[in-house]
Amino acid sequence: MAKIHVMDSRLANMIAAGEVIERPSSVIKELVENSIDAHAKHIEVSIQNAGKNLICVKDDGDGMDKDDATLCFKRHASSKLYDEYQLFKIKTMGFRGEALPSIASISKVTLYTSTGNGVGSKVSAFENEVKREDYKAIKGSIFEVRELFYNTPVRLKYLKKDYTEISSCIEVMQRLALANVDISFDFYIDGHLSFSTPGRGNLLEVIARLYGSATAKKLVEINLETLEYKVKGYISKPELTRANKYFMITNINKRNVYLPKVQKIIIDAYKDYLFSSQYPICVLDIEVEPSLVDVNVHPSKKEVRLSSEEILFDLISKGIKEKLQEINLIHNVEIKQKKVENVSLFDTKNNDVDVFRPTKQNDFLILHDSEIVNETNKEIKFEEKNFEEKKEEPILKKEIKEKIIPEWKVIGQVMNTYIIYEGNDGFYIMDQHAAMERINYEKYQNYYNSHYDIVEPLVPLIIDLSLSEMKKFTKERQVALKNIGLDIEEFGPTSLRINSYPTFIDEKNNTFNYLQSIIMDIINDNKVDIKELRRHVIATLACKASIKANDKLNEMEMESLYKRLFNCDNPSCCPHGRPTIIHFTKYDIEKLFKRTGI
Repeated sequence: MAKIHVMDSRLANMIAAGEVIERPSSVIKELVENSIDAHAKHIEVSIQNAGKNLICVKDDGDGMDKDDATLCFKRHASSKLYDEYQLFKIKTMGFRGEALPSIASISKVTLYTSTGNGVGSKVSAFENEVKREDYKAIKGSIFEVRELFYNTPVRLKYLKKDYTEISSCIEVMQRLALANVDISFDFYIDGHLSFSTPGRGNLLEVIARLYGSATAKKLVEINLETLEYKVKGYISKPELTRANKYFMITNINKRNVYLPKVQKIIIDAYKDYLFSSQYPICVLDIEVEPSLVDVNVHPSKKEVRLSSEEILFDLISKGIKEKLQEINLIHNVEIKQKKVENVSLFDTKNNDVDVFRPTKQNDFLILHDSEIVNETNKEIKFEEKNFEEKKEEPILKKEIKEKIIPEWKVIGQVMNTYIIYEGNDGFYIMDQHAAMERINYEKYQNYYNSHYDIVEPLVPLIIDLSLSEMKKFTKERQVALKNIGLDIEEFGPTSLRINSYPTFIDEKNNTFNYLQSIIMDIINDNKVDIKELRRHVIATLACKASIKANDKLNEMEMESLYKRLFNCDNPSCCPHGRPTIIHFTKYDIEKLFKRTGI
């Protein structure tokens, strides 16, 4: 007796629904994308009871004639693909023809639609039956989805709390609006307008509508281009951050997608400006030839596959770094002109204290002096000679911007930890440890980026691996390790011998474990970021060599500290992202004391 049989259409639709329709927000996404494909210019979405009772999507798009109105509920029925060639140049949001039959298999759907020519249609899709009747309707479509998951109680049971499902619906709608700024959206929750966008094609205006004008004011425009890619949108100034990656939004050809590699590139570009647990806000629109994008790699089209992605990564990385440098060069000019906005790290329009943002970032620093920190007696000794002068000769060939050092008056030290300075436009509070960390970090970075010594242990370090791990220790991986100064060779069938390693990864008593983790990362195909590795180690060295909280400084040392900090490429924060200086303007102080005339 045959065991294999063809499933009936109802069961097949319900299985497809499991892939496409996960929750109410999935229904919204599919229906709104259909409206976008229908060239709608205004889309209204409303939900009741977190979308479980009703999801209604109205649009002023092309609408459907009576034949299409019925056919759209059939599986794999599509108006967007005709042959395999088009599959590799997809320009529409939807294309599989699974969404509507999948939704209809787990809910009660009513469609009202018209092309504007002749009579319209009312179509009811319920229990695998599709019924159509003539209906007077204006051009466009209205989809009403009621009682979602009524016939799949297990799916209904595992929906989250209402506020979580509503939050997911808001997120989907906001991202659709950000990706399609030339379409106006209205979103209603239980009869109340949640948000509305104008559809005037202005991305910053949409951002202001969704996230507030205060957020929009702290964004800067970015516009990048290569032969393969165009990238435009907005990124936040370093002063504007969030505690998660929720506000890092990327769209490809007006389709919101999750691009983890691009997110990492963006975070790395901000690395020298933000604390490690903080993330920037950004909305980036990426335009690319459709043939270079494979959108058919995820059931709900949340992820895509890109060709020539390294070009995109390099474009975004360089573009954001240059934009951040450009922002800070403006501060430099203002310092030189000694305006009230000078090195203003404080927005006088609100009560939020901001941190000073840096001058141009660079991989190198020419030091005018250096210090030796005596960890025993906690004293700081300042020397006039340059640190490793002869090693800096190649750096002198680079064009280096003249650094502007403000003239501040030392007021004093508070709690042997914070230093107060007076300037023309207010006063500044410096964290002495964070400031010294930045000075040391750039000094060590200059040294280790141009030179590092090799350690040859008296007794070779042996790392034991499994047979499968040894098989992964290929010539390519051996070369990769060699490129960061690790000379490693096979030592028997299941062991590796470390003949030498660079001093910049010398972790004192933990050197063996540290080296072992690096080697295992490469063996297991987890790429080791050499720059990040060095950065971490140099930051650790800088921290250990810096003055600490509770270290008492004299006036000369306090004056020297701020001047040496402003000689750094990024004086705004320590290597770990903590601010070095906080600024209070005269306006801020008078406002706090509620003086008249403010």
